[in-house]
Amino acid sequence: MRLVTYTLDGETAVGIRRDGGVVPTGYSELVALILEGERGLERAREAVERGDPVEPERVLAPVPRPGKILCSGINYASHKEENPDAVFPEEPFFFSKLPSAVIAPGDPIVIPRPDTQTDYEVELALVIGSRASRVSEGQSLGHVFGYTVLNDVSARDIQFKDNQITLGKGVDTFSPLGPEIVTADEIPDPSQLHVSSYLNGEQMQSAPASDMIFSVPRLLEFLTALVTLEPGDVVSTGTPAGCGTFRKPPVWMQPGDEITVEVDRIGRLTNPVAAGW
Repeated sequence: MRLVTYTLDGETAVGIRRDGGVVPTGYSELVALILEGERGLERAREAVERGDPVEPERVLAPVPRPGKILCSGINYASHKEENPDAVFPEEPFFFSKLPSAVIAPGDPIVIPRPDTQTDYEVELALVIGSRASRVSEGQSLGHVFGYTVLNDVSARDIQFKDNQITLGKGVDTFSPLGPEIVTADEIPDPSQLHVSSYLNGEQMQSAPASDMIFSVPRLLEFLTALVTLEPGDVVSTGTPAGCGTFRKPPVWMQPGDEITVEVDRIGRLTNPVAAGW
């Protein structure tokens, strides 16, 4: 099932992709559907059977304001290809992105200052479906509602200065999310997915999710040993080699650019880049 959050006639709604359109589910926000568990999914399936597709005015981020966004860093083996000095962590490494940074497909990524070193990062992201605390690897995927795509846009000049990760990752508009969520039953093994990114149509990143150092179940086991995840929280899984910061010379996104990040079987998330000055 492919779920989208959208607007129509001034109202926000959740729908299911079908026949080139979106069938309304009767829910106004995705987290409300998630909280109803299997009953929420059943209501969504019933809506498909009896409803007719509509054409949304605008597709939003599937979870427009997650409670938490926790991102895994240094989690692809290919980092050694671009940075021979890279030191892989012995256990998963996480940082936060601010929920206020989330934007929808098509919304502009706004560079705050002319000298901001603005980088792209394609990431497979998952949306939590049920409260998760101290879950084992074997149990962890049972807490995943579905999968989506996140662009971990980063201000490298801020991030790498005094290790300001929160500010460098949390700039307004620096967390494009979407375009939709594919429910977990359609992706039983996320390691079989493939991630890629394209800057102005040129491929910049491409890697199988199986290249992750720590698998999705391992990431969730590690994270939930310390942090309780709630329905609607977003967890992303790292990015492969190819980011602008390690290219020679570095490649930074500029006003007028267009960046697309993609995970096969989920979709393409495209955003223009604009100046904020």
